[in-house]
Amino acid sequence: MPGRDGSAGLLSRLMVLGLALTACARATTEAQAPLFPPAVEHYRLLADDATEVLLRALAREYSQQANPNAHFTIEVTSPALFAERLRTGQVMLGATSLVPPAPAGLRWWLADLALDGVVVIVHPTNPIANLTLRDLQDIFAGVRNRWADYGQAASGDIEVAVREEGNGARALFDRTVMGAQRLTLDALMMPSSETMLNFVALRPGAIGYAPLASLVAPNALAQEGPKVRALAIEGVTPEASHFLSGDYPLTRPLYLIAFSEPQGELRNFVVWALGPQGQAVAQSLGYAVFADESRRP
Repeated sequence: MPGRDGSAGLLSRLMVLGLALTACARATTEAQAPLFPPAVEHYRLLADDATEVLLRALAREYSQQANPNAHFTIEVTSPALFAERLRTGQVMLGATSLVPPAPAGLRWWLADLALDGVVVIVHPTNPIANLTLRDLQDIFAGVRNRWADYGQAASGDIEVAVREEGNGARALFDRTVMGAQRLTLDALMMPSSETMLNFVALRPGAIGYAPLASLVAPNALAQEGPKVRALAIEGVTPEASHFLSGDYPLTRPLYLIAFSEPQGELRNFVVWALGPQGQAVAQSLGYAVFADESRRP
């Protein structure tokens, strides 16, 4: 019941007004703030043995620099499986060193990503620094099987290590070095670059080959010490400038590949990867990059 002077009624009106102002302030604050945090977007990308290091680095840096809500999972598969994974839409974008045959009547969407070199590697105690293409053919064909044939008797017998058929590095090596010459039956098959590096690092007489990035990338064996050593071929060392000039014989392009032109956030990722920031990431890993703008989608 209100007092004679109306103080109770006045107090009630002030309380109502205060509650209304508080509600308005809360509504204004809530209107300014987003109702929901930005959704995390998950994307799956395909990579082969040659592009795994680069694609992981690009995906990581893109998430840090361009879109922290874009999370990428990198699925490593053989070039032979690229067509099926992309054709069926299980994965929308990949990177490869070996373009698979396109489905009948169709063409892949491709963008040149970088240039890579396949390096011939030996044990660090092997003093040989350079071999010719003919030397390599003789060694991998088993025509010459002792390092004494190259003046290095202390290195013992030559143990040849190769990648499996269908691998991009194997395809390039066979095409450039072996030609029509058959591989020695004593060659040991290595299922991954990591296995190849470990084998050559542990065998003083071994020789093999691997993508340059597998030697210089973070966490690679090369970061822990001189586990393997890359040779010059025909007097040309494996480095980015020689990939671009075409002087290094075992140079190959790496591609972004899709069933159709990427859209949405994947398109943003492609533009970033082919732009200055993405290309700087590639250069830091030892890849050669293209200077022109014609590769942008």
